[in-house]
Amino acid sequence: MSDEQQTTTTDNPETVIANQMQETANTVLGSESDNQNDWKSSLSEEIKNDPTLSNFKDVEGLAKTVIHQQKVLGNRVPIPKTDEEKAELYNKLGRPEDPSKYEINVPNEMVDYFKKEDVEQFKNVAHKIGLNNDQVNALMEYQVQSTQNTLNNEGAVMAQQKEQAEEVLKKEWGYDYDKNVRAADRALSVYGDDELKNLLTQTSAGNNPAVLKFLATIGKEVTEDMAQNTTNNRLATSPLDAKEEINNIMADTSHAYFDPSHPNHEIAVEKMRQLHEKVYGK
Repeated sequence: MSDEQQTTTTDNPETVIANQMQETANTVLGSESDNQNDWKSSLSEEIKNDPTLSNFKDVEGLAKTVIHQQKVLGNRVPIPKTDEEKAELYNKLGRPEDPSKYEINVPNEMVDYFKKEDVEQFKNVAHKIGLNNDQVNALMEYQVQSTQNTLNNEGAVMAQQKEQAEEVLKKEWGYDYDKNVRAADRALSVYGDDELKNLLTQTSAGNNPAVLKFLATIGKEVTEDMAQNTTNNRLATSPLDAKEEINNIMADTSHAYFDPSHPNHEIAVEKMRQLHEKVYGK
């Protein structure tokens, strides 16, 4: 290249200005290499030579990293170790201050299946392990649904057992099936208390063919006993009282006396016979 060409290239105005700006920056800030080292000049030798700092070209880069790490650490939840730390965390997560503060929603049709003392115990346990109200109701909703499924299954099972019992007894009793069923109902009505009735109607015991045959046998004996004469004085009434009771029965069209399908119909008929005998004689 000629001296003329070299002078022209060197004296290019844009090149000259760029070179001047670079020289000024190097004078004020130092060269890039100097900058990378100068920002650590005030640090101790141990820290200055730590390999970690080799990843940072300047203070700004280091500062950005520190700020980012602090933000990340600030979002982390420390694992509680003491009871006090656990309580503080549970409270921050929404646990009520007292077990009684839980608001548990149980459908009205399911209330009878959740005893008050059981629900209170559940609240105590939930509070102890730090559950908030939403979590408690989520668990209760699951328990309610589980209970409902169990009840539905039990109902289906009992319906099937009843159908099977009817099939067995119809085959054994034949045309006497309806009469024997009424006799069984009559025995339960006369001798059964509420506890026994609930046992037979709410459990599978009431669909057991052996139980139904036993009740039917008792029901027949009840009718035979009442069909005997009145020497045992079952009706401890005067003729006037007996006549008044006859009138009351006749005035009540829903009385078992008028309904042959009623389980107590035969008893009512026998009672009416005895009342007439008391009033009018044999």
